[in-house]
Amino acid sequence: MPTPKVRKKASAGASRELAAAVEAQRQGRLKEAEALYRSVLEVTPAHWQALHQLGAIHLARGELTEALQFIGAAMKANAGSAEVTSNYGVVLRRMKRDGEAIEYFNRALILKPGYIPALLTRGACLQRLGRRDQALASFDRVIALEPNHAKAHYNRANVLHELRRFDEALQAYARATALAPQDADAHWNESLTRLLCGDFTEGWRKYEWRLRRPAHDERSFPAPLWQGEPAADKTVLVHAEQGYGDTLQFVRYVPLLAETGARVVLEVQPALKPLLATLEGVSVLAARGETLPHFDLHCPIMSLPRAFKTELSTIPARLPYVKVPQHHEEKWRSRLPQNAKPRVAFAWSGSATHEQDAARSLPLAKLQPLLAGERIQWISVQRDLRQGDREILSAHPEISHFGDELKDFADTAAVVAACDLVLSVDTSVAHLAGALDRNAWVMIQHSPDFRWLLDRSDSPWYPRTRIFRQPGFDDWDGVIGEVRKELGSLFGLP
Repeated sequence: MPTPKVRKKASAGASRELAAAVEAQRQGRLKEAEALYRSVLEVTPAHWQALHQLGAIHLARGELTEALQFIGAAMKANAGSAEVTSNYGVVLRRMKRDGEAIEYFNRALILKPGYIPALLTRGACLQRLGRRDQALASFDRVIALEPNHAKAHYNRANVLHELRRFDEALQAYARATALAPQDADAHWNESLTRLLCGDFTEGWRKYEWRLRRPAHDERSFPAPLWQGEPAADKTVLVHAEQGYGDTLQFVRYVPLLAETGARVVLEVQPALKPLLATLEGVSVLAARGETLPHFDLHCPIMSLPRAFKTELSTIPARLPYVKVPQHHEEKWRSRLPQNAKPRVAFAWSGSATHEQDAARSLPLAKLQPLLAGERIQWISVQRDLRQGDREILSAHPEISHFGDELKDFADTAAVVAACDLVLSVDTSVAHLAGALDRNAWVMIQHSPDFRWLLDRSDSPWYPRTRIFRQPGFDDWDGVIGEVRKELGSLFGLP
């Protein structure tokens, strides 16, 4: 058994290693810090600070299982620490286990009432769970404790936006950006509120802050940014960003840019290249990753509305601006069901990684009231199936599911163009139908994306699109009931 003198020496060594580990971690030398923390644990296996910081290192690396393990051990070793208890909740939130996370934030607040990190992240969990009023109360509590807390004002603004309290949201964004003038997320989210409310002048200006967001796909180009100045006889690279739907919506500006005398090089996602070969005004079309020719200027595609000073009354609506390539039209003509029934192409979910996926996508099971009956030829253009989808499709053999065979957007466009109607949630299929100038019905969430504006059933971006809006949060049943009624009216269904 070690003598008291040996134990004292070992403890002193552990303290030095802990201090060195903390300094290494502060300077970002995480590998060195990890080794030092583990050395501390060899001497004192239940050293809560070393356990806690090892958990923080794993969390920073995205190693969530390991982070939960170490922070859980730290919490067991020091059950009275609000910080450790709260950070256990942080890991659970990163694992998308928000309901469990809230329990630990509440525990932390019992240990330390008014602990701001716990209040902030609890509010974020509550918001993601759709408990918006409670989330707002959590952020309000932070502001009561610390009136100049920029993050709390920003989070509060986001909740107010979801609650459709837009004037209050704009006030909260203004407060957040006054306190943190370089917070790109706050400026960008303010732009989404302004655009949704129809304030395009300030909305497009603020939308440029997306280029400074940490989450933005930052790229550097050996040419200046084009911002609307004369570009005759210049070569302008227009490059896609964000999602497929964004590209499909805003490539409408490419022919306008070409008409100014510019030579346009268009770079898009590979899956869109075959379709956009039909777009007018393109001198060179490239898929991202392909070698680009020389260009004098560049412009991210989502910056085109600002460059063209777009207002609600001046949205370019020269439609269709996308056409189905002849080869794809011929390929699909004989493959679609040949009967007298009206064809309705449909898609019910978007990208699972989209931050608004839970709000904008719906389970296929919800659509079953529409699928019953034999008077419509339903054609699924849903590419990515989720749990349970394939079983439902199998139970409805009258549905023609082509999602597995759609190799790119030219295939999808050929199917969509051969249908009488497109029914979709807010995803790329809706924008594809709009760009093709097809009849489309779009089902959208109660607090919608900016491009669908507010409280209108039409779209200035897509004149043949009709919007079906949730009457309340998560009320897909109300939307589907209205769609069913209108399908009956359109196609003479009972």
